[in-house]
Amino acid sequence: MPGFASILLLAQESPSPDELYDIIVLAPEPSIWPLVFYLLLGLLLVAGLAAGAWYLLRLRKKASSGESATAKANRQLRELSLLHEEWEPNRFTLAISETLKDFLSAVFADPVRFETTQEFLARVARHGTKLPPAAQEELKEFLVAAEVVKFGNTPDAAGQTLPLLQRARSVVALCRSINSGERKRD
Repeated sequence: MPGFASILLLAQESPSPDELYDIIVLAPEPSIWPLVFYLLLGLLLVAGLAAGAWYLLRLRKKASSGESATAKANRQLRELSLLHEEWEPNRFTLAISETLKDFLSAVFADPVRFETTQEFLARVARHGTKLPPAAQEELKEFLVAAEVVKFGNTPDAAGQTLPLLQRARSVVALCRSINSGERKRD
């Protein structure tokens, strides 16, 4: 009997000769090559943009690294003097202070760039700095005066910013003369 049941199932599954079959249009599968082409083209474009950006950053770094620390500080102080009227005293004084700290860190490899005024003064009181004594004293005076302008909320803070700019220029000039004097002795 089991053979008879399987014959009946086969007879029921096969379509009758009167049934219409769906017409299937044979079409080739879409090619993957256009997708691969556009993907590679996009990757090449992104790689080209990244290489161009890297080249420009490298070129800019070479241009700025070719400038001496003294020339860079003087240039930044000149640029800041042009912004004196536009910036508020706190921002202007902070920019002068950061420029001077960057200069001293670059010239004397002193960590003053990463210290607050209080930390710098405490370090000077404890064991000194890598800065020459004259530059150290000038910097102390500058930083204390800058703190008064930045945080003192004095009514004449705007009038005190130009003397700070002059004091920063004198510190840069002093350090330049100290460095040139040391080079002559060597």
